Formats: sequence, structure tokens, C-alpha cells
Amino acid sequence: MNHRFFEERLFVDEPLPEEEAVLLEEHLQTCERCRALRAAWQETELELKLTQWVSPLEGFSQRWRERYAHQVKVAQQRRAFAVFLLTSAAAAFFAFPFFALLAAPSQPLWLKIVIALYNFSALLPLIDGISTFLFTVFRVVVQVLPPSLELAFGVAFLGLILIWLRMLRKFSFGRFRQP
Repeated sequence: MNHRFFEERLFVDEPLPEEEAVLLEEHLQTCERCRALRAAWQETELELKLTQWVSPLEGFSQRWRERYAHQVKVAQQRRAFAVFLLTSAAAAFFAFPFFALLAAPSQPLWLKIVIALYNFSALLPLIDGISTFLFTVFRVVVQVLPPSLELAFGVAFLGLILIWLRMLRKFSFGRFRQP
């Protein structure tokens, strides 16, 4: 027996079509479960009609909007400050060797600049080694995986990049909306 059809008809506020109303009444005469459900629903409707509703205090929605706007603003400020701290820390990490060289008083400025450029050029073989390693891994993966799986991984990776960019925009550069 399909109780779902009849249960859905019990909760309808509008009058049912004639044949559905007849089917429902016939079913209610034979089904104890649906009769109990109808009685419980009628009792609940009666309680809802007899209950006195309390309205919120004057200005509640305005106070709620203001508090919410303040919370959103504080959250955006915290995110912006976190991004600022992270980028500042990264910049300080990479700039520290150059500032340390410039701060040494015993060497002339042109020598400090040459040493800083030399130190920067020492990073180039490391970058070259990392790129060679990644290119080798890419070539091996291309030879091992079938093209359909490569395409699936590429689409998944692109999707992750798009999600990351969306979250970065939302959490770092989100706009404050007035309700």
C-alpha cells in the first residue's frame, strides 16, 4: 500500500479534487496509521491556531541587522589582516638576506649589490632543478596514464584552482553588502 500518496494529501491546505478526497476517505477507514497521523495533524493545527504569538520588541530587526553588519565587517578586517601578515612574512623571509647585506657597514654599496645579485643568482639552479624534476614527473605521468584519465585529472585540477581562486576572492576581497 502506498502510504506516501495519502500522507501527502493529509497535509494539503487546499481542498482536494473530488476523486482524491474519496480515495483518501476510503483509505482512512482501513488504515489505522494514517488515521492517527490525521488526528495528530488536526490537533497540531488546533494548537497552532490557539497559540498566542509574541511579536519581537520594537527595533529588533534593525538591531539584528546592525550587529550582523558589524560582525561581517570585523570578519573582513580579520581576513584582510591575516592576508597582510602572511604576505608580509613571506616578503620578509625572502628580503631578509638582501637587507642583511645592505646593513653591513664594512663593505661599499656596489659590493653589497653585487653580493645580493650573486645570492639571488644562486637560487636559479635550485629553481632549474625543481622545474626539471617536475617536468620529468609530468613526462612519466603522461606516458603511464591513459588520455581520458589525464583529462580527468586536468579538469579536476582546474576545478580546484577555480575553487581556490573563488575562496581567495570571497574571503580576502569580499564586498560588504547592506541588507
